[in-house]
Amino acid sequence: MLLLVSQAMAEAVYENDVQLEKDGLTLTIFETYNLSDAREFRLSLDVDNDSQVTELEIASFKESYLASRSSQFMEYVKVNDGNVTLYMDSISLNLYNATGNVTQDPLYVNTAIKYGITPELGAGDHSLWIIGHPLIERMSISLPEGTILVSNDGLDNVTIVKDDPVELEGRSGIRSFMVGNRSTFEYATTVEFRNPHFYERGYVLPLLIGIELLLVIFVIYMRRKR
Repeated sequence: MLLLVSQAMAEAVYENDVQLEKDGLTLTIFETYNLSDAREFRLSLDVDNDSQVTELEIASFKESYLASRSSQFMEYVKVNDGNVTLYMDSISLNLYNATGNVTQDPLYVNTAIKYGITPELGAGDHSLWIIGHPLIERMSISLPEGTILVSNDGLDNVTIVKDDPVELEGRSGIRSFMVGNRSTFEYATTVEFRNPHFYERGYVLPLLIGIELLLVIFVIYMRRKR
């Protein structure tokens, strides 16, 4: 049974790239369909049932898909638990290797959703919530430059790809949290991070010491000159 399940799940694979900036966010969803899933997808595109997928049929699919799913895309991510306004800038949808005969050859779907954030993320503590799914084999999350990673939950097999800007990579997992006195679980990932204030930056203390030394040297110089 486990072997059959793993084979079935391998027919569709999802990957998410999330790039968070102080004033915006880009979510790119990569979908790969193989074997029977690829055939079923092509059959759904083949509106006239002639066993051929045309560019016109793909264009019609993209138009109807984006019209019906746009509102759902607003539920895929949250910043600061929804306490900042997230609005949609643009959506693009592209299908690759989809035209031609209805076959089981791999078929690829890429969706890029760009959001704006207002007000932009300033100094302090912040959080990013991303909807999950058991078929998301890889999730990459990039945080704004200069921020400090505090924690992450709901991301399995996590690796830190880069330190600044922080980039995490893993697999979509189950997040646990408390609602009142009860433990609750969901397929989602939460990343908490901190954008330091100016005075918390590592270079501030050496800078202040340097300025103080310059002032001391200036005072000594003026006294000797007098």
